[in-house]
Amino acid sequence: MAEQSLYRRHRPQSFADVVGQEHVVRTLSNAIERDRVHHAYLFVGSRGTGKTSMAKILARSLNCVNGPTLEPCGVCDSCVAIAAGSSMDVIEMDAASNRSVDDIRDLRERVSYAPPEGTWKVYILDEAHMLTREAWNAFLKTLEEPPPNTVFVLATTEAHKVMPTIVDRCQRFDFGRPSPDEIAIVLRRAAAAESIGIDDGAVGAIARAANGSFRDALGTLDQLVAYSGNEIATEDVLAVLGVADSELIFRASEAIASGDGAEALRVSAAISSAGHDPARFASDLIAHLRQLLVVATLGEIPDHFLVVAGQEARISDQANRLGEIALVRAIDELSAALTAIREGDEARMTVELALLRAARPEIDPSRAALNQRIERLEAAVAGTGPAPAAPAAPAPAAAPTPPAQAAPVAAPEPESAAPEPTAVEAAAPEPAVAPAPEPEPPAEAAAAVQDEPSAAGRERVIELWPGILEQMRQDGAGMLSAVVGIARPVAVDEDEGTVTIAFPPGSAFNRRKADDKDNRELVAKAILSVLGTPLRPVYTMLDDEPEAESAPAGSGGDEAEAATGENELVERFIAEFDAEVVIDDEPDKPMEETS
Repeated sequence: MAEQSLYRRHRPQSFADVVGQEHVVRTLSNAIERDRVHHAYLFVGSRGTGKTSMAKILARSLNCVNGPTLEPCGVCDSCVAIAAGSSMDVIEMDAASNRSVDDIRDLRERVSYAPPEGTWKVYILDEAHMLTREAWNAFLKTLEEPPPNTVFVLATTEAHKVMPTIVDRCQRFDFGRPSPDEIAIVLRRAAAAESIGIDDGAVGAIARAANGSFRDALGTLDQLVAYSGNEIATEDVLAVLGVADSELIFRASEAIASGDGAEALRVSAAISSAGHDPARFASDLIAHLRQLLVVATLGEIPDHFLVVAGQEARISDQANRLGEIALVRAIDELSAALTAIREGDEARMTVELALLRAARPEIDPSRAALNQRIERLEAAVAGTGPAPAAPAAPAPAAAPTPPAQAAPVAAPEPESAAPEPTAVEAAAPEPAVAPAPEPEPPAEAAAAVQDEPSAAGRERVIELWPGILEQMRQDGAGMLSAVVGIARPVAVDEDEGTVTIAFPPGSAFNRRKADDKDNRELVAKAILSVLGTPLRPVYTMLDDEPEAESAPAGSGGDEAEAATGENELVERFIAEFDAEVVIDDEPDKPMEETS
């Protein structure tokens, strides 16, 4: 005879052997002890969660020679027959293949007979949702008023397909999907009974690959015994299942924590070269990130987590470094990648892009990525986390100094006096202090002190400028976002509550549109939403502002040139969009272009 599979040999034989499903075990145990067994039960749950096994345990507890009892002896004729599936008191029926009215009529006729061997008759209907409506209607009266000592157990994976009139007459139990650590308990128990040596890493890999099914986990263990004998290593599991090992998972989460996009790509290359399935790796990484999210939220590793010895410190460190926002966003990115793969996208490229977006939020314009960047900046400023990998702080720091020092440096007198103090300083320091430049040092010092918060504020606005544009698009101002998108913030005055936004040369039309009253309010609203600080936008032109300061008040040459440039831009706009200029007499209202 062919050898029986592991999942059949190691089914739980009593309520004490059941792992998980405590609510079902407790209710059925109390019902047996208090002689309150119901005539109909509905077991709902995904495949491999123990619905049929629980039904057989109930049948053994009722029909054991010592029964009703919570601990069937396992040696009497009734217990042995039920375990072997040959008992005449326990009738298993596959509703997927016996779903017609005739099948139910035959069952209804046999229900009226007394139990031939034991004291209870137990009917187990697998895949009960497959019965037709006519079959349910024929079965309804029997299910509602069965003969004495008769129990119906309906097992289904899709409870919504069972008729409500049937559900009303049953006691419903929902079987939860077992966690990886619960599956690991069953695996170790079966391995010990079969004298199989298995690594902790192999147990963890099988438990994660089982995806919440005891039957799948024991079936995988059976397959590994055929592959490598009674000594199973982690490498054997990786070879048979193609799942990614824990080191690659830790490397991927480390790349996300450190913002290292290159390392994320190297992990993807290692997955491909090892022959692992990218979609399976993404699923395993999501499970790992979920563990990190729980650890980051609770501040400790729960006792029920399946953690390999020696990895506790590594998990805690990654959870603290990533933070909740980054973890939730990484899980969302990988989940979206799995959905895209199921819809037909190329697996490796999709997972690579998800890893890059998770590791480098600056390349993602979404609000979640913006929140993650803010979290990194706050952690870097507070000293509680690693500094962000890609902030370009030094470059903009030099920008504010020219406008702040433009007025004092422009005076021609210090240039002629510059060579003299170098020779006279040693002999007569008083003449160097006597001239008018004495008030300049305190003014420069005050400007430098005031410029530090302004520079920090400007850098923050520059860093979050893409998010501000994205916020405008989300607020329904997509055209305004495109108009302002060519400009860049160059200065922030926190005392005045303003942010100076400079447009490039030749964009006077964009500046005029942005300077409209309603548009300024939309820009200020987006800035407040992203920064949390109210700042009023002030617009300028990069090429016009210096000339305006030095030109005489009555000169009209620059105005003529600007008007000429604006006219050319308007003409190009009309030619490109086939538009028509409508002149508005009220200057406060924006110009309207109709196409």
